[in-house]
Amino acid sequence: MIKYNVKPAKDMTIDELIGQVIMVGLPYDYLDDDYKMFIKDYKIGNYILFARNYQDTLQMQKFMAKLYKNAINVTGSFPLVSIDQEGGMVVRLFKDVTFPASPLTTSATNIDDAPFKTGKIIGKDMLKLGINLNLAPCLEINEDLKNPLVNVRGYGANKEIVLNNAKKFVKGLRESGALSCIKHFPGAGSSTKDSHLELPIIDDPKESLLNYNMYPFLNLIESDALMSSHCIYKAFDEYPSTLSKVLLTDCLRNQHKFNGLIISDGMEMKAIADHYGIGNGTVMALNAGCDILLLCHQYEEQKEALDAVKEAVLNGIISIDLLKEKVERINQAKLKVIDGLTKYFNCNYQVEKEEHQLMQEIVDNSYTWVLGKKPYLTDNTLIIASNAKVATIVEDEFDDRNLVKSLQSNFNNKVLAFRKDLDCINEILNESTNYNNIIIYSYDAYNDEVQKEVINRLLSLNKDVFVISIKGPIDMPYFKGLKNYGCLYEYTPNSIRTIVKQLKGKIDFNGKLPM
Repeated sequence: MIKYNVKPAKDMTIDELIGQVIMVGLPYDYLDDDYKMFIKDYKIGNYILFARNYQDTLQMQKFMAKLYKNAINVTGSFPLVSIDQEGGMVVRLFKDVTFPASPLTTSATNIDDAPFKTGKIIGKDMLKLGINLNLAPCLEINEDLKNPLVNVRGYGANKEIVLNNAKKFVKGLRESGALSCIKHFPGAGSSTKDSHLELPIIDDPKESLLNYNMYPFLNLIESDALMSSHCIYKAFDEYPSTLSKVLLTDCLRNQHKFNGLIISDGMEMKAIADHYGIGNGTVMALNAGCDILLLCHQYEEQKEALDAVKEAVLNGIISIDLLKEKVERINQAKLKVIDGLTKYFNCNYQVEKEEHQLMQEIVDNSYTWVLGKKPYLTDNTLIIASNAKVATIVEDEFDDRNLVKSLQSNFNNKVLAFRKDLDCINEILNESTNYNNIIIYSYDAYNDEVQKEVINRLLSLNKDVFVISIKGPIDMPYFKGLKNYGCLYEYTPNSIRTIVKQLKGKIDFNGKLPM
């Protein structure tokens, strides 16, 4: 039986204090001896999990039980264990759990309170496995639903849709007993640069940022935690938000009275590592106002950050009182999750059939018809489809995601698959001459020349061509002469089942664009 101890900051050593403010990623799906020694030497108290750490629910329960016991033994406190379980394309738990709908799906569906219901299911699934902090939801506003970095991770195209649905998701997590973390403050919806790879700079005026990008954050102050972005907001500061005392302390803490945890995005991302250095950036972030810093992947980078903080404390650059203040805030967050862990952790995990069915219904009822005639299937219909390839660093590969195979197994129609090679273009166009009815499922075609070329060539012909984008309407502006168009908001096992159901006439298009 796990005892959910929380050691007061006043009783901690310097090493124990430092070990609480650095949240590390683990390399395997078990606690290996090298990392057990690393945790012991540096008194590491909190962890972030990725898909690499997960096989199935049984493995995860055993892994987390060992991790908790080790953390309590080493630090005197049970750990915060975090994960990005946003839903849809960004999930780390995907096997033997209820597969959660994407944020944009929950905004588009006609199922009442879908964001709340999704948040509550996610929170319960997490707590059953010992995971207590969800690094979600995303509060970026996806203007006109055209930003590829936000896309289906966000809740919609205007600030009120984003705020209202994010609030519901946070409420669902809270009712389950898990913690939420709104991200990425103060909002990166107007940037198309990825801070994993470069340092984005946003030139929007201060008034615009306050009334638009920052609006959902400043109206969801009750969230348990908040994650900073690595973008520079020139109207506020010359430093990225993660390193900005102006944004994190002056604006967020002092002016807007945010009392939750401030957590950095990954400190090894190039926006920080290439421009400020991991060690120096870590020290700057703590002094700017971050309570917890994410070091997600490499042991050397994690050690560099921990050593840099220790040196800064010994040299008076970071005060011990400041560390204690941060750790007490972390402790308050830990106290919030004890009831949920006590209720759910180490129970016999099973997917609840009703919750699984509800998630499928949410996706089914998000299917949106935007333009023209709805697709119909005849014996002489050609189907062309994409199989998903991860498009951004945060997305996941997971099992059972092959639309082409599913269509081939369910229908006798000819089903062709998009490929990346140019030969694919002529092969599909040549085959299409035999058909007057063509249904096309695009996936990130905005970034795929083969898909764009094939679809636009087919649209120029005198045929019934129906185009469905699987990952939101982001592809729509790239198609010329579009007459019949619809979309889903995720490429997941649930959405594949939705596509099959629609073609079989079992469901209709009940969703709406979240604009």
